[in-house]
Amino acid sequence: MSVLERVKTPADLRKLSMDELGTLAGEMRSRIFQAVSKNGGHLASNLGVVELTIALHYVYDFGPHPKGPDRLLYDVGHQCYPHKLLTGRAGMFDTLRKKGSVGGFPMPDESPYDLFAVGHAGTAVSTAVGMARGDALQKRNNHVVALVGDSSIVNGMSFEGLNNAGTLGRQLLVVLNDNGMSISQPQGALSMYLERVRVSATYDEAKHIAAKLVGKLPSSVGSTIESVWHHLKEGLKHVVWPGQIFESLGLKYMGPIDGHDLPGLIQMLAEIKHVKAPMILHVKTVKGNGYEVACNEPTKFHSPAAFDVQGCRVELKKGTGKSWTTAYADAMIELAKTDKRVIALTAAMPDGTGLSKFETVFPDRYFDTGICESHLTGMAAGMAKTGLRPFAAVYSTFTQRAFDQIWQEVVLNGQPVCFCMDRAGFVGDDGAVHHGFCDQSVLRPLPGIVLMAPSDEAELNRSLRLALAIDTASALRYPRDNVPACNFEDAIDASLRGAAKQEWVAGKSRTLREGADATIVSYGAMTQHAMVAAEQLAAEGMSVGVVDARFCKPIDGEMLSRVMRPGHAVLTLEDHSLQNGFGTAVLEYAGTHDLPIADLTRLGMPDRLIGHATRPQQLAEVGLDVPGIIASVRDAVRKSAARREVPQEV
Repeated sequence: MSVLERVKTPADLRKLSMDELGTLAGEMRSRIFQAVSKNGGHLASNLGVVELTIALHYVYDFGPHPKGPDRLLYDVGHQCYPHKLLTGRAGMFDTLRKKGSVGGFPMPDESPYDLFAVGHAGTAVSTAVGMARGDALQKRNNHVVALVGDSSIVNGMSFEGLNNAGTLGRQLLVVLNDNGMSISQPQGALSMYLERVRVSATYDEAKHIAAKLVGKLPSSVGSTIESVWHHLKEGLKHVVWPGQIFESLGLKYMGPIDGHDLPGLIQMLAEIKHVKAPMILHVKTVKGNGYEVACNEPTKFHSPAAFDVQGCRVELKKGTGKSWTTAYADAMIELAKTDKRVIALTAAMPDGTGLSKFETVFPDRYFDTGICESHLTGMAAGMAKTGLRPFAAVYSTFTQRAFDQIWQEVVLNGQPVCFCMDRAGFVGDDGAVHHGFCDQSVLRPLPGIVLMAPSDEAELNRSLRLALAIDTASALRYPRDNVPACNFEDAIDASLRGAAKQEWVAGKSRTLREGADATIVSYGAMTQHAMVAAEQLAAEGMSVGVVDARFCKPIDGEMLSRVMRPGHAVLTLEDHSLQNGFGTAVLEYAGTHDLPIADLTRLGMPDRLIGHATRPQQLAEVGLDVPGIIASVRDAVRKSAARREVPQEV
């Protein structure tokens, strides 16, 4: 039996010898590597925190018990795999991120050891301060630990939390896992500060050097020697002491220490465990530690798809087709060639948004702000004010982190910033923490903003050209999926083809199919499903039209007035929450323009959390796959026919 198989709960750790703990670390790395190679997931960041996670669970008791357990809170959440292996989930780890199995982020409904479902950066310090205050008020004598990594310490909320943590009159430990990396290369002054700490002498080493220097001073200095020594120490402290920035916030600082020295970590944590004050423990780790390929390319192996291991070579499995992300990168490069004002921005997601490709072509017109979407938005507004045209590529789920800045700095001030929202809708294996389900509902109330969603690659290019042409804020959304194999204008009836190829005009849709029995008004990438459903229904003798809406705001009222007629079934289709999404916009327009709504059906994401699975599985679960759409169309047509047969009162 392996050591890992003997660890059913963290309590079993404390029964192991130090040699067995070292063996356990190796087995955990192997299990993580195997699971990610099979299923995809976050690899390098988890390999880097194995010893740190073992040490934390060895010293603290994070298990649920009535006297008040110690608390472990994760920042970002994608460093939780070792934690899951030690808390009873090792047996399910081969199916990591698969439907019904272990999720890729902390999940309270999965285990009581997971306190918060987290997939966004900068949250752990604030929630840790909250739990520390809550436990203190309830007279619990426990410990609270926040594990912060991948440069999420630079997030604005982290600074706000640290500022407040310094006022605590009790224990709180913030473990700063400093691996010299963010999700990609770290950005910003604090990251550079921490990097200097990693390679420079510590304060103790500086004191040792200073003592030798003072010892060589001439004896004539005499009675002033103590004064010289005191001022020299203080000067060195403020020049090279790595804890300066944290101690100025009222937090005691320890480190940096080696995050892969398991005995040293355990000893340090045991010594500082009972310090009745907020503390920072600065731990140096190597992202991808234990596997050379992950160490050499930590960005590539931050969150890889499944991959094959062939001897010393690792080959990532590539899906067929072209992704929306790649199509966006290509479109941005072409757009930038036409206009020198075009600037591309991202918040620590150069690979995830495709902009690493843009950077190679236009390095001077590319900016990565690090994990700080609020700052990115404010900076974009400032750049737009100078006459540039910023395009900010941000995951849909992270756009909501910058809502106030989108409103205040961008929309209120009339700045033409375009937000390009990748990962809109269901994201697949990352699950609920990353679903882009509310970008339209968040942004739609903002006066004058243009909201759009392209349905194919040609439309993506047109949407970006429109964003560049208009002098107002805009946002477009697209999923974590492949673009259609061909552009729809090349596959529709010749009578509709010319209009379908026209450049975008704000608030104007395009018709891809005419239909006598029903019309699907589709918003964005779901149009491909609508077209396939309409084709299959045509084989049954049902005539179903498809309108590519293009815009959620402004909405195409002329088109709605045409298709929303008594007795004609209309279905809106979107990969977004039904609450205040595209379908709601249609309802609102119909209500204020006296259009009939009895035959209107809205299809979208339901008002409940959808767990991790593949994107096709998630769409199928909520009836947004082709069979689900076909069933909804049949039902809508049947109900419309039944209403037509009911005699109308005179």
